[in-house]
This record gives sequence, structure tokens and C-alpha cells, in this order.
Amino acid sequence: MARANDVMGIMEKALAKANRTDVKFEVHGFGEDINLAPFDNKFPEERFYNRTVIIDIIPAK
Repeated sequence: MARANDVMGIMEKALAKANRTDVKFEVHGFGEDINLAPFDNKFPEERFYNRTVIIDIIPAK
């Protein structure tokens, strides 16, 4: 959750510089629930993908 919030903070700062106030964020963290992690953490590649932040951009209606 902390990683996702850090990314959101970086994006909010960049959007503020561009005078964009019409962007909303919804942040979800799945890292603390081992059942939701897509991979084990046995190998570096698995740890990498388990720590990835995914950003979906959904246009306003």
C-alpha cells in the first residue's frame, strides 16, 4: 500500500504542475495479503512482479 501511495503522490505532484485538477485516484494495495499476490517470492523475478504498481487510466464519461 505504501508503494502505491508513493506513486500516487508523485503523479499528483506532476499533475499539479500541469494545472490538472480533474484527475481522481483510487489506490489499492494487495501486497499484505499473500493470497492475492500473483507470484511466490522465491525468485527475484517473482518479487519484481509482486512489487509492480499498475496504473489504469479510465476516461471520464
